[in-house]
Amino acid sequence: MKVYMDNNVLVDIEVGKYSVEDFTGMSGATYYYSDAHINELLEAKGNPKVSQGGRLSLISQLCGCNNILTGGFETPEIYEKEPVEMYRLCDTPMRAFIVQQVNTGDDLFMELREKLDFDSTIFNNVSPELVLGMIDERVKQKLNNMDLLTYLRETEAYGGKPLYHTLFNLIDSANYWGDKKTLHSNVARLYDAAHAYFAQICDVLVTNDKRMRAKTKAVYSFLDVNTSVVSTNEYLEV
Repeated sequence: MKVYMDNNVLVDIEVGKYSVEDFTGMSGATYYYSDAHINELLEAKGNPKVSQGGRLSLISQLCGCNNILTGGFETPEIYEKEPVEMYRLCDTPMRAFIVQQVNTGDDLFMELREKLDFDSTIFNNVSPELVLGMIDERVKQKLNNMDLLTYLRETEAYGGKPLYHTLFNLIDSANYWGDKKTLHSNVARLYDAAHAYFAQICDVLVTNDKRMRAKTKAVYSFLDVNTSVVSTNEYLEV
């Protein structure tokens, strides 16, 4: 069983809410990490509450040298790479530039949102499996029967992480389990989308963020991804 853990699960282990053994003791489970974990760690540089070396050691204990990378493809590919080596590869000025660009706004998404003109109240009490189907119907109404994926296919947001990022933004703009708006919320949603993207080739995604769970379930249902999305307690009780 391939298992992918969100960054918040690693934090919970670090603060003692769970132990490494809780996870390594799960029969048949193999854990994977991605460059999203490493980039989140790099963003926390200078935070006295986050030990860079400690986090890398924890990832290594759980995952060994398993790593999921995109390589620019629509779906992730698995490579063997030690966390410390990934850390060195990701620690570049380009990483900070990309984060800055994301936080200034997504032009494609903003254009689509304006065209759709959401009445977010229609998403109240809707199950995750229905959300993007409803947005898809809205796209067809506003864009002359063009469906959402066709629209995105004609843009740079169709494949890989950009597709996940755009879908997460659409769901958030519909105020479905929307994120609290802060200076960091756009970047945080980028990481949520990236973790969901990587986890699609695993059997289970474990996250303690209920907003991320709802958005990820919506995206997975829309894209026919079979990865289960659970909280840590749900995972450990399996």
